[in-house]
Amino acid sequence: MSKNILVLAGHLDDSVLAIGGIIRKYTNAGHKVSVVCFGCGDEGFATLEERGTCTAKFYEEALAAHKVLGVEDFICHNLSDFEVNETKQNYRWCMEAIRRVKPDVIFGHYWLEYFQHRAMARLACDTWFQSGWACSADLGEPHFARALYHFEVLQTMPEPTHIVDVSDTFEAKLAAWGEFKTGQEHLNSEFDRMEARARFHGSRIGVRYAEALTRSGFIPQAVENISQEL
Repeated sequence: MSKNILVLAGHLDDSVLAIGGIIRKYTNAGHKVSVVCFGCGDEGFATLEERGTCTAKFYEEALAAHKVLGVEDFICHNLSDFEVNETKQNYRWCMEAIRRVKPDVIFGHYWLEYFQHRAMARLACDTWFQSGWACSADLGEPHFARALYHFEVLQTMPEPTHIVDVSDTFEAKLAAWGEFKTGQEHLNSEFDRMEARARFHGSRIGVRYAEALTRSGFIPQAVENISQEL
């Protein structure tokens, strides 16, 4: 059965950098992945001139990168990076995305990162919970996703709950990352870190490349059959 997957990302390149291999595994299996991001990446450029000319290019590159991963539903709210925080509007956008996509699983940021990613982690947790309740009727019908997983971008998770073998999709992740041409000095350093981290996580489970996740315990998991689930 086909699943709906939702990724809530702070910036245009976060989902590719963090879980590009996992996204490609989902789309290869016939599942639909939707990505909603918030920041346009304007603070990632070194000069004011670059901010004015590069953000539109960065969006087009992100759109192409996600298509390489099989993502057709890609939205960016085009906020300045410093607006990626816990505002009422961002909260409502997250809830609207959950109720529109009706995901089986949500992926969001890891909470032990810098303030914009921390804000996105909290937004994912809170709206995962709130979207299942009969409130904010203007944002759509209530929907409760089965699970929320946090992904890493800048900080390596010390104790992830899940490590996913992406050896078979890592080349697609590299191809997607190759679509980003804007701000190459910054992006090249991220490339090196991305590959090193994938090798590290892969070594932990005996494969070449892997990506790490931590399942949220914000909402406890119900257990109906203890012999199968524990």
